[in-house]
Formats: sequence, C-alpha cells, structure tokens
Amino acid sequence: MYFISFACMLTFVLYIFPKEFPLFVLIITVANMVEARCCFKLLYAIIVVLLLHMSSPCVGCSERDRQALLALKQGLVGDDGDRLLSWGRDAQNKDCCQWDGVYCNNQTGHVVKLDLGDQSLQGKISPKLVHLQHLEYFYLSFNNFNWSKIPDFIGSMSNLRHLDLSSANFGGEIPYQLENLTHLQYLDLSSNGYSIIHAKNLNWLPNRSGLKHLDLTYTNLSDVVGWLEAVNTLPKLRNLILMGCKLPRPIISSASLMNSSNSLVHVDLSQNNLNSSIFQWLSGTRTM
Repeated sequence: MYFISFACMLTFVLYIFPKEFPLFVLIITVANMVEARCCFKLLYAIIVVLLLHMSSPCVGCSERDRQALLALKQGLVGDDGDRLLSWGRDAQNKDCCQWDGVYCNNQTGHVVKLDLGDQSLQGKISPKLVHLQHLEYFYLSFNNFNWSKIPDFIGSMSNLRHLDLSSANFGGEIPYQLENLTHLQYLDLSSNGYSIIHAKNLNWLPNRSGLKHLDLTYTNLSDVVGWLEAVNTLPKLRNLILMGCKLPRPIISSASLMNSSNSLVHVDLSQNNLNSSIFQWLSGTRTM
C-alpha cells in the first residue's frame, strides 16, 4: 500500500517539478535501502520545501538600476515597438525586471541584459546608464541616433560581454574608452553604409584578448595603417567582418605576419581595395 501511494505521489511531483528529476532519482535509490514508510515521509517533507520555495517572492529589481533605466527612457523618443511602455514609475510597474527588454539576475535583481533593438529610437542616451554596473548584454541595433557619437561612457560598463550598436545611425569617431571593456566577446558597430563612423586607429582593440566576434562593416578605417597588426592581437577571434571599411593596403611586412588567431573561422574583407599580399595572412582561415 505504501509503495503504491509513494509511486503515485512521486509521479505527481515529477509532473510539477520536472527540473528536480535528479533529486527524485536519489530518493528512489534511498527507497530501496530504507523502510517504505520512512521514504514516504521523506518525500512529503521535500514536497513541502519545494512548494515553499515556489511561493517565496522573487527578488525585485535594484532601485539603482530602475532609476538608471527611467533616466534612459526619459532621453529617448520614438519607440515604434512600444517596448518602453511598460517602463513606469507607478507601483504596478515598479519592478523593472518585468519591463519589456529588461532581463535581471534572479538572485540579485541586477539588470544583466538590455534589449532595445529595432525600436526606431531617437534622442540622447543618458549617462546614468553606467549605473547598470552588472549589465553584460546590450542591444541597441536598428535605431536612429542621427549620427550622434557613440557615448564614451559605455567604456565604463566594464562587465559588458556583448555590445551591439549596429545600424543605429551613430557617427563620429569610435571612442577610445571602449578599450576598458576587457570582458567583451562580441562587438558589432556595423552600419548600413549611411553612417559616418570612423576610427584613426585600432588602439582600443588590443586589450580585448577574449573578443570572438568583431563587425565594423562600413566603418571608415582608411587612416588605420596598422589594422592587420591590430587584428593579430586578438587570439580568440572567430569572426572578422570589415566589409567596405576603405582599408588601406597592408604593407608587405604586415601581410607576411602569421595569423595569430588559431580560432578564426570567418573573414569578410569584401568591398576593400586590397591587393594579393593579404592572401598569405588569410591562408589559415577556414572561411573567407
């Protein structure tokens, strides 16, 4: 009788708590070694604990993060996708972890991901954004910032791992402060050909030894003579996209450098007036 009750309860619990399957496998193992009555009581106790855990309130968003997001919203206009509508000050919308495009760490309540891509946003990005000190993923692609400069304070968001500002109509020179993003693995500053982003050098790249994806499509790099040497300082780079960047032809000594990135699998240097000397460097790349 106890065995039948135990089996029924175990089936029911696994239906409610599928992620706890390994725990219940352990219980079944214990059941073979102890008296069924004791195991039944053990399972009952575990169910109570799990239900209490489910009913416990989740950690709300950090007040500091919430104020930073509200300041960001205040400086933006547009929002064709209505993503910012849920960003409110009233009690009903107080938890910023429930706002559209905002993702938080469940344990700490800190914002770790912000997705404002493809919203036709315009305006000014508030410098209070730097208060999102735990932000790791920031998507701002396909918006319209009317050729304003990429905010240099983004370089202070040191925990960023993924930064996508592609086709957001930024302009001006890429800020050197990006060199401080030492945890960055993905960087996309590409444009659709209408923006006027440029760089005089790539000195903001060498410190990013963990960078795996770099897309600077249509960024004007015509003054960056040592672009090949800079790329060679990125040993973990997998994807390199420099399409239409007006790259200067590398000098022979640069082109003869061995590609130091053993992980490079995709390179796009199309729409650049390069000569055949680049092929020696590309010889070890899997996809061109």
